[in-house]
Amino acid sequence: MRKEFANKLMDLMKEKNLDAVLVAPSEELKFLVDFSPMMCKRFQGLFIKSDGSYFYLCNLLYTGEMETHLPGVKVYSWFDGDDMAVKVKEILEAEGLLGKTIGVNWSAPAFSILDIAEKTGIKFVNAKPLIEEMRIIKTNEELDNLRKAAAIGDKVFDEILKFVKVGMKEAEIRSFIFAEIGKLGGTKPWAIVARGANSSFPHYGGSDGIIESQDVLLLDFGCTYNDMCSDMSRTIFIGGVTDEQRKVYDLCRKATEAGQKACFEGAFIPDIDKICRDIITEAGYGKYFVTRVGHGIGYMVHEAPDIKASNPRKLEKGMSFSIEPGINLTGKFGMRIENIVAITENGTEVLNKSTHDLIIL
Repeated sequence: MRKEFANKLMDLMKEKNLDAVLVAPSEELKFLVDFSPMMCKRFQGLFIKSDGSYFYLCNLLYTGEMETHLPGVKVYSWFDGDDMAVKVKEILEAEGLLGKTIGVNWSAPAFSILDIAEKTGIKFVNAKPLIEEMRIIKTNEELDNLRKAAAIGDKVFDEILKFVKVGMKEAEIRSFIFAEIGKLGGTKPWAIVARGANSSFPHYGGSDGIIESQDVLLLDFGCTYNDMCSDMSRTIFIGGVTDEQRKVYDLCRKATEAGQKACFEGAFIPDIDKICRDIITEAGYGKYFVTRVGHGIGYMVHEAPDIKASNPRKLEKGMSFSIEPGINLTGKFGMRIENIVAITENGTEVLNKSTHDLIIL
């Protein structure tokens, strides 16, 4: 267990009157104990109690693996032939948790939690904000790894510009991105590659689109480096650009750059959202700006702090997050320019260095 973070979590638990926190398999579990097993429908997770003790509870098929990765930690098991909720009740009763209040992380399966709550009288509550809070402030080492992850993205973007051609499938470009990330030492690559109308879907999940002679290509990709994530987006044009596309691109660029300038230690997050949103809204495209302005990044691609109007907190030294205002015209095209920004000891730092200039290939 990462003791310094576990101690911070316990302090937060006491503030919120939680008797324990359950962390199911996830990046958050890996962050705490340097391992996370495969996720499946079988209920399992690490229970951290407010007194500082902790134990793991899992299906029998995971027991040996968890005992290997968590030496010295009590591992309780339930078998597929058991009534899971009844067996878990026995275990939680032995740990003095019946009728208590337990926080759960984002990956705890709701169908299991509901069954356990019915059998045990335990009140399960959302602990996602607490778990995010314990790592929202990055160390200098973590910030340096974020820089290196971002630098991989910048280098890959340069190679993409040399690679993309008319007639290529989105899947070809995605495979190329993965290969280039691997060459540069990045791990866990991911990418959204969306051409034409596909780019109007912010989290497009397809890969069969084919680049045409006059096209919009949205690239949103990243990786990890020493467990820290990168995330960047660029929109480029193939063969030419229409007047409307140029106008929309210019608005996205202005909004991104204005948002970055509004980021500094002590800045009120809703003000950053307003600055970006006003630029797009005043140009008549406000209803097509359907996303938040940005999200935190670190051990997960999406973590705290969210850069949005409903997050009433100020930026603090050590926070890292994206700025990515976008315009999405469903069925036509979508655009965004996304960079990672960090609040450091030396001020505001934009980690991605790739150009914002309009690029036509």
